[in-house]
Parts: sequence; C-alpha cells; structure tokens
Amino acid sequence: MRIFFLLISLFLSEVIFAQNTFNRTYVDSSNWAASGGNAIELNGEFITASRGQGLTLNSNYTMLTKVNQNGELIKRLFTHRPFEKECWGGIGVETTSNNDVYTYVGERLISNSTKFNINITKYTTDFDTVWNLKNADSSSIDLPLSSKAINNLIYVAGLRGVENSNPQAENGILLVADTSGNQVNFNQYNLENTSHRLFSIAKGEANKVLLGGSRSDSLYYGLVLKTDSLGNLIWHRWYPELWGVNISEYLDSTYLLTSWTPNGIGSIITKIDSNGDVIWQRTYLYGTGLTLYKSIKTLDGGIVSVGLANVATQNFDDAYIQKVDAQGNLIWQNSFNGIGSRVDFFENVIETYDGGLLVNGSTNEGTAGGQNLWLVKLDSMGCLEPDCWVGVEQADANTLGVAVYPNPATDWLNLKYDNTRKITLEIFNLSGQTVLQHQHMAPKESIEISHLPAGLYLLRFVDEFGNMATEKLVVE
Repeated sequence: MRIFFLLISLFLSEVIFAQNTFNRTYVDSSNWAASGGNAIELNGEFITASRGQGLTLNSNYTMLTKVNQNGELIKRLFTHRPFEKECWGGIGVETTSNNDVYTYVGERLISNSTKFNINITKYTTDFDTVWNLKNADSSSIDLPLSSKAINNLIYVAGLRGVENSNPQAENGILLVADTSGNQVNFNQYNLENTSHRLFSIAKGEANKVLLGGSRSDSLYYGLVLKTDSLGNLIWHRWYPELWGVNISEYLDSTYLLTSWTPNGIGSIITKIDSNGDVIWQRTYLYGTGLTLYKSIKTLDGGIVSVGLANVATQNFDDAYIQKVDAQGNLIWQNSFNGIGSRVDFFENVIETYDGGLLVNGSTNEGTAGGQNLWLVKLDSMGCLEPDCWVGVEQADANTLGVAVYPNPATDWLNLKYDNTRKITLEIFNLSGQTVLQHQHMAPKESIEISHLPAGLYLLRFVDEFGNMATEKLVVE
C-alpha cells in the first residue's frame, strides 16, 4: 500500500512541479550580442535585455529578446540602433504590477562623443513604445549600471563622471522615475570625496532603498548606501574586505552582498542586517578562480549565485552556478560550457514560476562572431537533465568516514562512523529544501525515513570543526 501511495505522490509531484529546462544561444554572426542585463518572466514568457557591439560597426547597440518556455525566439527589438544612438553603461529590464516592461540604458548621440544620458523607456509586452524619459542634465557623463522597480517607482543607479578632475573621478548617482514617465528625483552622492560607483539596487524595509557598489579608485572597497524612497541618503558603509558589492534582498530586513576577494581567487557572500552590520560571511572557491556576480533568495530560503569559474584544465572560463542554505553552507554547485571553448559566464538569475532557475549570460563561439546572448533554464537543483547532482563534488562524499546503508533505502537508514567526532546530518530533497536534520549522531544509528517520498536526496554530514561530506541517497 505504501508503494502505491508513493507512486501516486511521485506522479502528482511530476505533474505539478515539472520544471522545464533548455540551453539556447542566440547567435548573430555579424554582431556581438553579449549579455549585459537581466531577465523577467511575464505571462508565461521570458524577456531579457542585452547589449553588444557590431563587429562591422563602430558603435554599441541594445536589444530586448522575448522567448517562450522552451527558449524559442518569439521577438527581438533593437532599442538603440547603430549610427543613430549609441549605448554605454548597463542595460536592464524591469516590470511592475501592471505587467508593463521598462528598460534603462546609457546613450549618447553619435555626433556627441563626450556626453551621455540615462534613458528609461516603457514598452508594452509586444515591445511597442509607450514613453521615453531622459535624465534632466544632458551635459554630464552619466552611465547607468543597474535598475529595479520598487512600489511602482523605477530606480536606475550608476555613476557620474566628475569633469575637470585628474584622474577622472566618479560619483554614484540614482535616478527615480514614476510609471508615467516623470522624473521624481535625481541624486548624486559625494561620499568623503571618494571616487565611487553604484551597480546594484535592493528593496529595503519601510520604503527604504539599498544600493551596492564600490570605490572606483585603487582601493575598490565594497560600498552600501541606504536611502529613503526618493534616494535621499540615510547612511553609507565601506567594506574593505570586499571588492565591490552586488546587493539583493533576503528575508526579515536582511540583505545579501555578493563580491570578490581582493586577490581575485574566490568570491564572498555576506549577509547583513538593516544597519549594514555583518551577520555572517562565507568565502567560496572553485577550480583556480571563482567570480560571483549576483545572488538571489529562493522561495525555500536558499541562496543561488551565478558567475564564472576558471578550471585548471582549461584555458578559458566556464559559466558557474551554486546554491547555499540560509547560513551560507554549500548545497550544490555546477559549471557549464557554452557553444565554444572560450569565455562563458552567467551574469544574472531569476527563480521561475515553476520553481526552476533562468540564467542569462554570454558564451563565445570561438570565431569572429564573438560573444552571444545565452539563456539557460535549469531545474531547482541547477540541472539541465533531471537528477544531475553535479554540485557538491562526489570526491568529497564520505570523507568523514560515515557509512550509509542500505542505499537505496525504504523505511530506515543505517549510519555508522568513528565516534571521535560529533557529526550532524541534513537531508535535502531535489528542491534544495531540508527535509530532515539530526544533531550529534550516535556512532551507530538508525534513522526512520518512511515519511520521505520516493526519490533522490542529498545527505550532508558536518562535524564540529565545519568539515563536510556528502552522499546521494535513493529512497524507494
């Protein structure tokens, strides 16, 4: 009878929680279409913003790309065409509760090679233009680097070049606009006369906004600003141990800072409270170098991060994705190679409505075609194929000397290990959720698992010194 109900449960979970996957590159042989923004899921479709440079043209361009749930191209719109207006800085796409589409870009007229504007455009879901807004001061060098829609306001952060400074100095800026195309406020921050830039935005508590960035002189300290809803500064903090900061919201007025180590070998995720105080900080390594660009909170309380990793056996970087739990402990990690053997990276990630992950990045085909837009839809475990479980390397399994049997198991799981250490067991399902936790196991112990649905699980053992081992478990 139990097997019957398990089969029914497994069938229903496949029907309800089926997570589609795809791996698609959008190649334009005459242009670069490298990722430079983010993606949104809207009305069952994905929309992403990207920018590139024509190989046969001497100017940059930006475009919106819409694909279906299988990654098949629906529509593409060049928002800034070469020889008309040229884009600089970042490019991003946002949506509000009205399901409108907003993009931001830094632009300059081809005839003016020194001045830049911030340009926000509202589109319908079919990419028809509704309105266009440029920041009021068109005489400055303003480069946008990030955007976010919060409470029906559009925020664009970036930098303003300080003229007549030697060397060229930068101040962080924040443009605030409403959904009707009106500029609500514009802020330029002078922080202790430092040169700095802002390249990430997070929704804060009680209508506050948090901005992440870095010094842009030789120090590159991580930087966090807290402002009110209009961008007026409340406080700012420097983080000397972090090299730049990409900030995102977590839970209960806490935030995630994604950054790099000063030596460039690894990356750091830091959790802070609403005052900017550090709650915990973890360093992550992979191959001969790891750079994380972005982290997001998933519905189960985990943290997914994307970037690029250098593998010692290769000459170029691979795209990289990992998931950690609420305390920063690694659950799984994976790397991907695109259409060529050159530089590949993931730049942004969202959790999709089916519980999976959509990653946008860039891949190099290794020819004159250069970098190309790359969209990868993964399941909740970072897999293109179900149950790939390439994450926590299997070489780490059982390094604590824990014997697990039987495997596959049905009702009970037996564990045996050397009693010189205190070991804690956690069991994760395919969604990365903790389904069982057992503190301080006995040297010989049997744990009931009859309540677990049939399927594949990950066992994680951690001793009192923080050493970790993992192993797969099949429950029948």
